[in-house]
Amino acid sequence: MGHWGPPLRIARRTARRTLGRTFLVAALIGLPVLAATWLGIVLKSASPTGETLADNTIGRADARLDVTQYGKLQVPPGQEMTYGEPPPAEGFDKAVRTPATFDPTPLLPAGTKLARSFVDAGMAEIRGPETKTSVTLLTGDGANPLTTGTVKLDKGRLPAKADEVAISPSVAEYLGRTGTVVSTSGRSYTVVGIARMLTAQSTRAIFATPDSTLYEPDPTRTVQYLVDLPDSADAGQLGTELVGKGLFLLPRATIVDPPPDPYGTSADDIGPYAAMALVIGFGILEIVLLAGTAFAVGARRQTRELGLVLAAGGTPGDVRRVVLMQGLFAGLVGVTGGLVIAGIAAFSAKPVWEAMTDSIFTAWQIPWGTIAGIAVLGLAAGLAAAVVPAIGAGRQAPMAALTERFTVAAKTTRIRIAAVVLLAGGIGCVFAGSAMIGAALKSARTSQLGQQATATPTGPIALVLLGITASIAALVWMLPSLVVKVAGLARVLPLSGRMAMRDAARHRHRTGPATAAIMMAVAGTAAVAFAASNAIAADAADYTATAHRGDAVVRFSRDVPGGITYTPQLGAQLAGLLPVGQQYELGYVQLPNTKANQYGYTPVLAVATPENGMGMTGMPLQAADPAFVERFGEYGAQVAAAMRAGKVVVPDVRLAAGQTVAMHNDDGDDHLRNLPAVSFGPPPRVQFFRDTALISQQTARALGTIQVAEVHFELTREPSADELAAVARLLGADDRLVVEKGYQSPARLFLIGILFAATVVTLLGVAISVSLSAAEGRADLATLAAVGAPPRRRRSLAAAQAWVLGQLGCVLGVGVGALYGYTAHAAFGSPHFVVPWAEIGGIVVVVPLFAGLLAWLLTRSRLPMVSRIE
Repeated sequence: MGHWGPPLRIARRTARRTLGRTFLVAALIGLPVLAATWLGIVLKSASPTGETLADNTIGRADARLDVTQYGKLQVPPGQEMTYGEPPPAEGFDKAVRTPATFDPTPLLPAGTKLARSFVDAGMAEIRGPETKTSVTLLTGDGANPLTTGTVKLDKGRLPAKADEVAISPSVAEYLGRTGTVVSTSGRSYTVVGIARMLTAQSTRAIFATPDSTLYEPDPTRTVQYLVDLPDSADAGQLGTELVGKGLFLLPRATIVDPPPDPYGTSADDIGPYAAMALVIGFGILEIVLLAGTAFAVGARRQTRELGLVLAAGGTPGDVRRVVLMQGLFAGLVGVTGGLVIAGIAAFSAKPVWEAMTDSIFTAWQIPWGTIAGIAVLGLAAGLAAAVVPAIGAGRQAPMAALTERFTVAAKTTRIRIAAVVLLAGGIGCVFAGSAMIGAALKSARTSQLGQQATATPTGPIALVLLGITASIAALVWMLPSLVVKVAGLARVLPLSGRMAMRDAARHRHRTGPATAAIMMAVAGTAAVAFAASNAIAADAADYTATAHRGDAVVRFSRDVPGGITYTPQLGAQLAGLLPVGQQYELGYVQLPNTKANQYGYTPVLAVATPENGMGMTGMPLQAADPAFVERFGEYGAQVAAAMRAGKVVVPDVRLAAGQTVAMHNDDGDDHLRNLPAVSFGPPPRVQFFRDTALISQQTARALGTIQVAEVHFELTREPSADELAAVARLLGADDRLVVEKGYQSPARLFLIGILFAATVVTLLGVAISVSLSAAEGRADLATLAAVGAPPRRRRSLAAAQAWVLGQLGCVLGVGVGALYGYTAHAAFGSPHFVVPWAEIGGIVVVVPLFAGLLAWLLTRSRLPMVSRIE
């Protein structure tokens, strides 16, 4: 038969004759290729490199020039051209110039052109139709051609004068008009264009000239210029000279072709790449298992054809090549289709992907190397899926093949001891790695007081990944035998269930890999469910409330620019706009005749305390109504009683009986007097409990006056949208009022997403296995029909097969996902191992039942003809 020619022709004819199975395998291979290619194109275009990055960064300029306030900069050897601004040289840390007013032209070659690049100048406050809001301010020479390409101009032009601005579409939508922008100082600015940043394009932004009065320039801030150098200038030599004068030059060539990282890749950076490789490997293995199942069934249905190859003088190698060429052909179809569809999807919906990545695609960036690697992996997956069926087909005896008796493995159902040992070792590695992460987390919590600590050390994470990999490999190895063991329980099931279980055991060459693929897919969704649930639990445990649940809070600060000053009239107006049951004021204490210091700040009283559990040794003194504090459970009742007794309550410190604390102004440490103090251990996670020492308002008024810092409104119900809008109009901003609702968990949307993902991947595996089972067992179904079985029996059999495979795969998948979840609770800092019962229950119970119902609905009542007897 030769070597590859005849097997290739046979494989091509077989693929055309069985288009359904060919397209099924091609789709299994093509879908991951499509997703990976599309993702590569979109992410690469959102984060460009080379000339596109240079155009986005410095437009048409030859370089970027940073003018610092220092007289000389320090650049380590080999790093003369880097992206970051270098620090001042030793002995040159004193300011020698004001960058905003310094003219660098005399230090540059004759004929050099300069333009201020657009940089983030901070936040600016503008007036809206009803309230004011903060927007990002970018300043630069928009009228200079050198800045062309660094900003996306949708309409009009960029500002050229101090009283002109361009605004982003989100600001235009907020203002409801595009003619004028009014700042909170009352100045008006003419809108001359609509523009967007190339990254974070949805951000509310205003573009202005460097001399705009929308902001107060920082005299010490580095100023960036875009530089157009003469053709004769040497950018490298010029950059070296400018460093000695406190200026930093970034040539265009450095942006296009950046130098290698002088620090290399550390061991700590390997973890994410290892995890990514693991995910890719598992994805390829899942494709191989599902596609391999299809090839296994196809090889059985080709038994006679392959027997003819042997009878005509072909060798077992020729038979193997026939099956392998089918895998290569299906892989080629899948890879080609995936690449073409990915390209169409990426290029035809550019605005959608720009909105998704929040970036402007100024040019398409195609990761050709990545796409080539994806294509090779797809072809390799197709070949790998056909390897095991090819080996089995090559072992057939010619006479057995001609009579369509496919050689089967021995009927042993013994689970390999090596697989059990591998599974136990994998689970042991997961628990050992998790214990190490737990120890690291405990240490991190000790050193990171008052913060949400996490711990992801590389060694333990690698041990956990090794354990999960070993566990999955062991389960894939033992699944065919495990299917047979589970089939032994069939006697307690109805007739359709018994037939489905026995069919699964008899054709474990098919059901084993299909169940393993379902297991791996469900393991991914279950792992996400465990990880997200433990991350949510960690966030909930570390959540600090601003007030009692259900209360509304308004904070006041007269010493902060733009702050609100409290007045009793304002408090009464707010109470009239909201459904208020009771109103409480909290404030800082000031001694009589306290005056503002040289910085314009009026000091308030603070107390010096021993170090508390959050590492604080002193805190401001705040006055509150004991009746307000009493609402916070047992801890609040203890604090209220102490406050009524005239004592200062300090959170989480060790104080002896009758001990006092020293009182001083918070802008100095001059001792003023002592007050009796008491502590009741760690407070609830409420902000004013944790950050301040508390004293009753009666005791505070005996010391001086109370400067109200915040007002808490005890609400009788949740305020309506109209009530909140009225409060925003009164306060002048829509973020002044905060209604405490407790930690808001995203679990509901998360549950829907997890169930949808688990359903999709389970149905995919189940559909493949059930459809192949129906194709392979067509003769058995014909026999059932011949002996009088009604159509509902065939439907019940298909539903039972779908339920059996889905149930076994989902249970094992949840078990594998739980291994990752056990590690995630330590890595995310969850207080305990959280099991997402709702998600897991939906995956284990609902998804397999839905798979069975879908199989029952889609199974045809009438059977196609199997053979004609003359």
